[in-house]
Amino acid sequence: MAEVKIQLNAVDGSLWYQNTIEKLSESDLDEIKSVAGSFWWTDNDEITMLTVNMDGSYSCERRKKVWSYRNGSYTFTHYKFNDPSEKQVLELSDVLLKKFGELRVKKLQSEKDKVSNFLSTQYEGIFSSLKGLRNRMLVDTDWTQLLDAPISEEDREIYRKFRQYLRDMPEDPAWMGKNAFDIDFPITPKVYFEKYPDRDVEYLSVPEHFENQASMQLKLKVTKILKYLKLPLFAISDEEFNNASYQEMKEKFDTYLKKIDGNLEFNVQFKTFDSDNSLPTGPSYNYTIDDINEATS
Repeated sequence: MAEVKIQLNAVDGSLWYQNTIEKLSESDLDEIKSVAGSFWWTDNDEITMLTVNMDGSYSCERRKKVWSYRNGSYTFTHYKFNDPSEKQVLELSDVLLKKFGELRVKKLQSEKDKVSNFLSTQYEGIFSSLKGLRNRMLVDTDWTQLLDAPISEEDREIYRKFRQYLRDMPEDPAWMGKNAFDIDFPITPKVYFEKYPDRDVEYLSVPEHFENQASMQLKLKVTKILKYLKLPLFAISDEEFNNASYQEMKEKFDTYLKKIDGNLEFNVQFKTFDSDNSLPTGPSYNYTIDDINEATS
């Protein structure tokens, strides 16, 4: 079954997007009719239900006003409307998505304090998850410091350096200030061994040996925020997300946040990363050192 992009019920005046319904006023529906044009609506022939799917397929039902000489009044005849081209369906779906976005912004404006709190809890959650991640990294590498651990002394020293860096992190000003996106984690020794099999670059000696783990958390957070806001014109693909710079993402996001409240900003920084290597979903304290190795290798 195709995934629904947008659905209009013109009879009861409702727009459906991502399991959320916004009600259309009479003037809202008149505006949609005016923009869509007479191809879709006339005084005697109008849409009752339109469903547009993500793959471009659609289902459209219309009703035609017919005069009944027997009853001396108008009745409606319902039928499937299959005439629209792919382009015409796309154009109308864009009109509907824009209108849904406008209605959704109005709804969020009435809940701006709730939205602000939601955004702040998402950011705070990122820093909290970093503490859990650091602790898990230490726990999962305790074994490397045992005298009978099946690793060479050289490898043990690299793990020791990794663990010392983790222990020193809470003394970093960025860590103490909870500036999550200024905190870099070291790549794990396992990742280092794979990238430098000849050990020709000293461990933790170059910028490439550090990762901003908060950026990985952010992808999950942004997805959650978008699902909460349900702003269709801010929908963004994985490819767009991974390729966008922080400033591009911030400007696009803030355009909508400021429509809700002029003081709202998505004021964080991140580095893009390959979605194929993203960390698994779920609480960060469930991440294992193997998860981190896979995500950063």
